[in-house]
Amino acid sequence: MNLIIDATLSEPPSEIHCFRDITLYGKTFIFEDVLVLCPDGTRTIYRDWLRNHGALDFVSDLIRYKDQETGYKIHTKEGNLVIPRVGASNLDQIISVLMNL
Repeated sequence: MNLIIDATLSEPPSEIHCFRDITLYGKTFIFEDVLVLCPDGTRTIYRDWLRNHGALDFVSDLIRYKDQETGYKIHTKEGNLVIPRVGASNLDQIISVLMNL
């Protein structure tokens, strides 16, 4: 199964180190692949952003909205887990939800 995370959750006001913690935990313990869902035309920008901030190492691929990948989705608007941002204040909650899958 895949973990699909909305790319905008890697941007401020989210905390990039918490975003990386989610990808680390997901890839290491639960999911086969961690995919970052990017708006059309932004994959290179997000790839560079994640690489420059040390958060690309547990990401398997960056995908577009039109790609037909299935999996557990963390998103800002629609998905299995809907959150406005990723940070120290909700990291435990996110990891807890993933642990219970």
